Amino acid sequence: MRTLVVFLSLLTNFSLALANQDINTQKLDLQKKFISDINQCSNPQQLDRFIQNALKNVSNHEERARHAALLEELIKYNPSCFVASVKKLDPKTCEKIEESYLSEPFFYPREDLKASLATAKDFKASCLAS
Repeated sequence: MRTLVVFLSLLTNFSLALANQDINTQKLDLQKKFISDINQCSNPQQLDRFIQNALKNVSNHEERARHAALLEELIKYNPSCFVASVKKLDPKTCEKIEESYLSEPFFYPREDLKASLATAKDFKASCLAS
């Protein structure tokens, strides 16, 4: 009887260990995606296209939320990258980005995003500083 209890205990622990590996793999995949998302400056042209696409779809609530998810994470965790991309925009387009994604953010408080942007080296030279 004691052997059966020990065997079942070992089997349960082994099963839990395997389940934890699945969770850890999923967690690592999500972390990898997050890092990839906030490291958009590794491909500036792709980020520029993403920003242009975000501006085209600003009237569609679902699309705007999808774009806001990435843009807000980028602003929060890699503000210099975001500022570098925004500096390439003309003043009217920059104003539209500010209205659509900074004045009324989806996920983070506006003050958090603005504080994060203020830490970027070139922020004062960008159109967002006005």
